[in-house]
Amino acid sequence: MVAVATLVGAVVALVSRVFDRSGDSVLWLARRWARLIGRLAGLEMVLDARAILDPSRTYVFMANHLSAVDIWATLAVLPVPVRMIAKKQLAAIPLLGWAMWAGRFIFIDRQNPAAARRSIERAKDRIRNGHSVLLFPEGTRSRQGSLLPFKKGGFHMAIDAGVPIVPVALRGSREAMPPGSLLLRPGRVRVVMGEPVATAGLAERDREALMERVRAEIERMLAG
Repeated sequence: MVAVATLVGAVVALVSRVFDRSGDSVLWLARRWARLIGRLAGLEMVLDARAILDPSRTYVFMANHLSAVDIWATLAVLPVPVRMIAKKQLAAIPLLGWAMWAGRFIFIDRQNPAAARRSIERAKDRIRNGHSVLLFPEGTRSRQGSLLPFKKGGFHMAIDAGVPIVPVALRGSREAMPPGSLLLRPGRVRVVMGEPVATAGLAERDREALMERVRAEIERMLAG
């Protein structure tokens, strides 16, 4: 059922690109696709918002990464539409990768530093044009459940764009789809959204402190 929902959604997303070059209609479809998958799998995806965001502002959302379920949960419940910064391998998945391209998601090749820098520049252009983005600063899923070291590129991007970072803690997604499993299990996935962390006025020398602050906030929310 998940495969059929993804197939149909991807085809509709590609068709919508003909009429909407901005990709905004794909974001609308992506939210409904994610919610449908949640219902089909018996997942209760809930938002625990510890801040009220200004819908007219642009944000960089940064979340821990435990499972493929994280993608559906964040798309389904975050209060503003987001474009993901995703690893390049997702672009190669037939239909799904093409639909992400139609939605103007950003693909990053972490094995190629020059290409990664170009992807970050594209993301900054999206942000300056009023598009919020979502990324997983660990760069990959944590198989043990604990936070992995953060990559620095997203923090560099947020500082350059001068937009707040919203820390997000995902809880329950690892149990819904354990590492190495292709089966979805019913359960509750909580998306805990913290207070935005301002980046206005920060410089490159502040990047490490900013990274530690965001990481500490995600760890705090994961702990309860």
